[in-house]
Amino acid sequence: MNLRQLEAFSAVMKSGSITHAAQAMHLSQPAVSKLIADLEHAIGFRLFVRSKGSHLTPTPEAGYFFHEVERSFIGVNALKRLARDISNLGTGQVQIASLPALAYSFLPRVIREYRAQHPGVSIKLYTHSSATVRTWVANQQFDVGLATRAHEIAGVSSTSFLRSTGACVLPPGHRLAEKAVIEPADLAGEPFISLMLGEPTRQRIDRIFEDAGVERELAVETQYAMTICSLVMQGLGCSIVNPATAVDFVGQGLILKPFRPRIEFEYMLHTPLLRPMSQAAARFVELMTEIRDQMIAEGAFGEPSAAGRSE
Repeated sequence: MNLRQLEAFSAVMKSGSITHAAQAMHLSQPAVSKLIADLEHAIGFRLFVRSKGSHLTPTPEAGYFFHEVERSFIGVNALKRLARDISNLGTGQVQIASLPALAYSFLPRVIREYRAQHPGVSIKLYTHSSATVRTWVANQQFDVGLATRAHEIAGVSSTSFLRSTGACVLPPGHRLAEKAVIEPADLAGEPFISLMLGEPTRQRIDRIFEDAGVERELAVETQYAMTICSLVMQGLGCSIVNPATAVDFVGQGLILKPFRPRIEFEYMLHTPLLRPMSQAAARFVELMTEIRDQMIAEGAFGEPSAAGRSE
């Protein structure tokens, strides 16, 4: 018993004749007759009583069987619709894990555009530290992970996704607001909002000021760059952050200035190695790349000469 035989049976039941069923199926009458005969042989009972001409009278057993066949077709049609939706990204799910620096302004912009194009696909976005993001992806729990660079991780494919140039963030009305470029000496004695000890970025920033012989007043230490931006907005000090984190605060009055010497931030795209990427996730990565390039062109990730597409 196969689907084509069942389709022929359904067509004959609905039309009442081999002739009309053949027309509906774009087959010859002998082909439909053979499909019905093969089906009767497969199931072991007669479905129709032949009368003169092409008219067929269904047996009582055919009536019972037709009811179940139609129920099965409803399920098959539902599967066909689901397959079509999956193929056209009309349904599905993408699970993303990201460090806060890219989860605050960059990923919401990507998700907004993705949802506009594929409203049937649901998105789950989890935000955590880079170390946790990498662990989640290594455990094959997420489709996409954005985090800082690390040593090679088993079960994870990692490629450089974005490099951005650090910028100095100042509160509205700060005395350095008119300077084109901020240097370590400009921040001597300034209240400084810093990342926590142990953070690689914190170590690089501290080394720059140590090399310049400049002392800052470490007013506040915190875990995430977007918290730093909020504290700077409150006038509690200044800092150096990835501009991708600060871009949404600029509209609120935060001052963003180039900083010398340059500090580069690099973010990696991590994907699980032990399972294939879904079409929905592949399209998300493609859209992330497109919007990353747009934001680079807009200068959202720092100065164009230093921040650019990762090859």
